[in-house]
Amino acid sequence: APVHASYAHDPRVSVILLPSNVGKRKAQIAAIRRSSGDLVLNVDSDTEIASDVVSKLVRKMQDPAVGAAMGQLTASNRNDSWLTGLIDMEYWL
Repeated sequence: APVHASYAHDPRVSVILLPSNVGKRKAQIAAIRRSSGDLVLNVDSDTEIASDVVSKLVRKMQDPAVGAAMGQLTASNRNDSWLTGLIDMEYWL
């Protein structure tokens, strides 16, 4: 509700309110099905993206043989503990 209140009147944002908490994957599917663009960019709310990442991904998607593209993921706290280091390593795997 707070997010909806903040962005409901912003023409650049389309807020989808689902009837219940259906989980992340089902919410993503609902958003993708309601999208109208040629490409869909999906990022988590805690994700920071490099300034050139969208243009790089769009270039990759120009190839009709490519159905999806992703950037390089790194955990910003990867050096904080052995656990965050393992999480960062999992991104590479």
